[in-house]
Amino acid sequence: MSSPFHRRPFPDYLLSSPLVALLYPLHHLLLRLRGPPRLPPPDSRPIRVVCISDTHTLEWQDVPEGDLLIHAGDLCNGGSAREIQAAVDWLRKLPHPQKVVICGNHDSYFDIRSRCAEDRDQSFAAISSSTASIRSIDDLDARHKIDWGDIHYLQHSSVTLTFPPLPQPPSSSSSALLAPGSRSRALTVYGAPQIPAIVPFGPEHAFTYPAQHDAWSGTIPANTDILITHTPPQSHLDLSPIYSIGCPFLLAETWRVRPMLHVFGHVHAAYGIEPVYWDEAQKAWERLCTSRRARAQFSRLSSLLGFLRDLFDISGWIDSARVVVYGVLGVVWAKVWGGENHASGWMINAACMYRDSGRLANKPQVVVL
Repeated sequence: MSSPFHRRPFPDYLLSSPLVALLYPLHHLLLRLRGPPRLPPPDSRPIRVVCISDTHTLEWQDVPEGDLLIHAGDLCNGGSAREIQAAVDWLRKLPHPQKVVICGNHDSYFDIRSRCAEDRDQSFAAISSSTASIRSIDDLDARHKIDWGDIHYLQHSSVTLTFPPLPQPPSSSSSALLAPGSRSRALTVYGAPQIPAIVPFGPEHAFTYPAQHDAWSGTIPANTDILITHTPPQSHLDLSPIYSIGCPFLLAETWRVRPMLHVFGHVHAAYGIEPVYWDEAQKAWERLCTSRRARAQFSRLSSLLGFLRDLFDISGWIDSARVVVYGVLGVVWAKVWGGENHASGWMINAACMYRDSGRLANKPQVVVL
């Protein structure tokens, strides 16, 4: 059977649900036609965000310039402090004024349950040689701390970043209006590493939880502007619409918080960027993905019956109509009436690793907020 992390051939999608497989490109076309989500506030500077993930000990040689660099986890492969420090040293050399990093399931040093042998041996050696009272291995973090330099490392935590105003040309008029970029901006960034264990990951994988467990509800601060997770949410850049392996509980949490940008990785084959709109079209699309995801867990014989099931799935046809109707209304609102997409944002799967090739071929993603 194919790995759940590999993209299936198009016939598999078509057999499992021809309705959703054919609706998928139309849905994404309507998303693109609606235009860029959520423009910067008037008179405030735009912020150029560069997103990478899943570099797995490798270094991208030409990272684009920007105001903020985000790495969404899997800095390395083996997970040792030595490997992680090497990746951090590379990131520290990059010129971006602000940098934020979270870990992924391969960065096992950050999860004490999953530390590799060399780090465990060092920890126990430090305990036996120390004359101080050390209550737990966690107390050794001060001794085995990664040297982050100017990088903000987030693990179930937030940081508020301030971006100063852009330089303004001299003006002889004291009453001149403020030009775009003349006001500073602050963005609150939250990062969390946990991933659902949809396959039996070994003990060396960090921050895994059972796929049916809710590890997200109520965990993300409501004032979060940028959300960084290692796992994708269900139905967005996670091999959806049918073979989705993102977390449904994370998706529900993003609906509560509605960040302007959500960056993740983990699923290399689902690399990409998509606009999201917190509206009826998106709700209907996600319901379709959820119902087809459950259906896709059955055998191939069940998948072959997808065509007949879609014919008689009245709720599926209604949700498909909602996706199209509300999507078209969104395009009319943005392009004809000139409305702004306030309830919107971006989702980015920034995995730089090309599938399981062992090489970085997916370019860093850049978005302006």
